[in-house]
Amino acid sequence: MDEIREAAAHSNGTVETISNGDNNQLAEKKGILDPRLQLYGYTTETIHMLLLPMIKNKKEALGSMGNDAPLACLSAFQPLPYEYFKQLFAQVTNPPIDPFREKIIMSLQCPVGPEANLLVASPSQVHRIWLDNPILSIPDAAVLKRNQHRGWKTKVLDITFPANEGPPGYIGGLRRVCAEAYAAAQNGYQLLVLSDRNASAERAPVSSLLALGAVHHHLIETRQRMKVGLIVETAEAREVHHVCVLLGYGADAICPYLVFEMAGALRDECVLDPALSDDAIYRAYATAVETGILKVMAKMGISTLQSYKGAQIFEAVGMGADVIDLCFRGTQSRIGGVTLEVLAREGLERHELVHGTNHADAKILRNPGQFHWRAGGEGHINEPGAIAALQEAAVNESKGAYATFRDTTM
Repeated sequence: MDEIREAAAHSNGTVETISNGDNNQLAEKKGILDPRLQLYGYTTETIHMLLLPMIKNKKEALGSMGNDAPLACLSAFQPLPYEYFKQLFAQVTNPPIDPFREKIIMSLQCPVGPEANLLVASPSQVHRIWLDNPILSIPDAAVLKRNQHRGWKTKVLDITFPANEGPPGYIGGLRRVCAEAYAAAQNGYQLLVLSDRNASAERAPVSSLLALGAVHHHLIETRQRMKVGLIVETAEAREVHHVCVLLGYGADAICPYLVFEMAGALRDECVLDPALSDDAIYRAYATAVETGILKVMAKMGISTLQSYKGAQIFEAVGMGADVIDLCFRGTQSRIGGVTLEVLAREGLERHELVHGTNHADAKILRNPGQFHWRAGGEGHINEPGAIAALQEAAVNESKGAYATFRDTTM
């Protein structure tokens, strides 16, 4: 990767000039007032309870092991497609690998690019880009998008679609991206970048997870997958779980650019330490995500990221057969559930909130109480009414209060 950065810096100006090219139009959007946060499903809890601690402390925030919120398929607050997936794990009494004490045997190094025939010894076996971890900074993503190292070519695939086309446009956008990816692989491109940077008032983004899964499986079906590396440049992914699902469904590297841009804006507003550089923000976030990925891999006894990528070690809960068949082939979804049309409508509703007639509301991030109960927010088993009923039942031996508690929580 260092060779590619140096080549880019000497070919068309500095790396900084390259990296800033995609962001000039976003310069006036600041911190949590950035309407893109609403478009991609951010909440105040996401920022203050998950992302800021990752950047400040270089690790995930701690929380209890229980989750008393509804499953994604039962939620009233338009969860992202990532939330429908549950990570499988090796069901033994102790972790198959201890990601802290046995870290020496684990690796997050990422070889990116075409894979040669393992049975034929040739220089092409080692002609791949090696990344230290799967999280790309904005400058590194920009360099890879313009990469010409060793004659490689990069194709950027736009995963947005005309918003006025509605749900058919969303589904058609997925199929279009698959066709473009196949054509690029046939035409000798080595890197494909799935990017939602073109989202605007006229163009709505397709979920990067759905786009990645559809392209990954389409290329496998057409026997083109080994010819290309898949890079995801998205504002949608930000949590460790999001990154793990993307990796599990074929991503070679991920650039969660909105996290870095939001953190940079909050630094400028002194919410974060003003002394933090863009590189320091990237390294802190990447370190936190790396630690999270290692913990997830360890639960399944996997020690290298190369073994985890594309392994699809997930089960979908509440996802319909049409979504599975197009984007996540081979994944179990035992009860069925939401369809592509439902996911498309939810994505378009977020787009309408940001760019519709009441777009001023988009500057106010919602707090649905996904982690902490809030009045009018997401339902929780352990809500104040249930706890009050339990206390009354215990103190006053009230059968009516216990019946209320039972009906609320069981």
